[in-house]
Amino acid sequence: MSPVRIFHFIIDFSVTLIMWCYFLFGYFFILLFLYIPAYVFAENRATALQNINHVHLKMFFALTRLLVPRTKFNIPKEVRNIHSSVIVCNHLSYLDPILLISLFQRQQTIVKHSFFKVPFFGSLLKNSGYISSGASDMLGPAMINNLEEIKEHLAAGGILFVFPEGTRSRDGKLAPFNKGVFTIARYCNAPLKLIFISGTNKLFQPRHYLFNTSDYNEIQLTLIGSLEPDYKGNNFSISTVADEARRIFEDAIDKTQSKESNNIKEVYR
Repeated sequence: MSPVRIFHFIIDFSVTLIMWCYFLFGYFFILLFLYIPAYVFAENRATALQNINHVHLKMFFALTRLLVPRTKFNIPKEVRNIHSSVIVCNHLSYLDPILLISLFQRQQTIVKHSFFKVPFFGSLLKNSGYISSGASDMLGPAMINNLEEIKEHLAAGGILFVFPEGTRSRDGKLAPFNKGVFTIARYCNAPLKLIFISGTNKLFQPRHYLFNTSDYNEIQLTLIGSLEPDYKGNNFSISTVADEARRIFEDAIDKTQSKESNNIKEVYR
């Protein structure tokens, strides 16, 4: 390994260690001074915990900007100002959900069921109003309760963000969409905001464990579409709305890949 690569490895390792120490131990520190009082005394426990999660992860990305100056963040106001909506996103990196939590004070999402089995963390997710993807929570009375809570949450100005692919993309291409998010939006009579995420997979790459601090990068969140279907109309179809959302994301991916290809050609001219 060359000296330059060794140097980059040391920097990447050091930054990663600092970031995840803050992420993990920050929760324990906040637990003592904020989570427990919020859990015991807050009138709306879920809202209070969501706000705390938001502040904690907002500081996480402030630290990221400081330690990884070659990565820039481009998040326009039209994204930051979204409220009372269901946000549909592509999924590239483990950073995607925590980035969205850092942007919105009141947020709910659907979380992989296995995370709810983790001691303490699972309880934190549940009390923060996040929803398990487990079959028992997606069917019958439990699902009706979840839908009513989401509906109330959205009416109060909150957002629900969902990754309909269900898992991170390894190659930037879209996986098949789960149509559940569109069913939720219909039940809640909520608008759909389509957010295209790019760059998070370059900062924290799939199948890698270290932040990539050496490459120049831009993390960008773009509002690529707003859908307000006539949910009560005779011609409404969940499949049609899901297909339209997917088409918009595929167009955004094509434009991104075309732009990257042109940039590469410019470099080698």
